[in-house]
Amino acid sequence: MTNKRQSQTNIQVKQDMYKALLKLMGEKAFSAISVSDITAEADVSRMAFYRNYNAIEEILTGHLEEVVEEYREEDVASIDNENVFYDKKYMLHCFQFFYEHREFINGLLSSGMGDLFLAKITEYLVHKWVDEKSGTREEMLKICAFAGSIYNMYREWSHGKFKESPEEIAGILYDLMK
Repeated sequence: MTNKRQSQTNIQVKQDMYKALLKLMGEKAFSAISVSDITAEADVSRMAFYRNYNAIEEILTGHLEEVVEEYREEDVASIDNENVFYDKKYMLHCFQFFYEHREFINGLLSSGMGDLFLAKITEYLVHKWVDEKSGTREEMLKICAFAGSIYNMYREWSHGKFKESPEEIAGILYDLMK
């Protein structure tokens, strides 16, 4: 019982530090945020921080892994995997998911860690759409171009304060891809 309780407590501490970091990122530059800032905002000890992380960036990279896993689970559950990668339904699901997680994704972008977001998008799409054994170089390049398109569409959408709906953004990308 103690391990489960500690585990639940540790999960809560990590969530508190993540929320504290996001709040702080809304107030000042990522580079100006210290471990002390995070632990004070989250009301946890420095020891709790170092028990879970080696660096502040790990809060974001750890959460990114969780978000990607959540997307993968939703993707498997809701999308017909026989479709092509540029299917409008697939794009819509992608942008709806990004919109739901915009605070986190925007935090990555504003902290200068947008390249991690792009790398995860690319990694996910390559794994999903390019057969490891029989995939061609052309398929790989197409998926990488598609991943870059998704990333840049999101960035511009975010810069525009999400004026367009996820449906409109997916439609624009779909029209470009067909």
